[in-house]
Amino acid sequence: MADASTPTRCYWLRDDDGAEILIPMCCGSAIGGPAECTCNVPESRIEAAERGRAEAEAQVLRLREVRDLHLEEQGRMWRENKRLRERISELETLLAGKARC
Repeated sequence: MADASTPTRCYWLRDDDGAEILIPMCCGSAIGGPAECTCNVPESRIEAAERGRAEAEAQVLRLREVRDLHLEEQGRMWRENKRLRERISELETLLAGKARC
């Protein structure tokens, strides 16, 4: 039987270098690792930082995609505006020629 000093749920052990190791106390973590822990032990600091980094990278990728779409739309609008300005110039030239006659 476990005494009072023996943990009854999984816990993280940190060494002097800052590395973290999950000490499994449930079957889930013993078989499947930290992701399968049934003790609801909080994730390690390293996992939390990695998850945060992954979420930030995903957000950056989403923002880049939106930016690229907006840049494409802006380019399309600039080309359309240029075409319209050229057409206006042609029509003004044509109108000026008719006014002289």
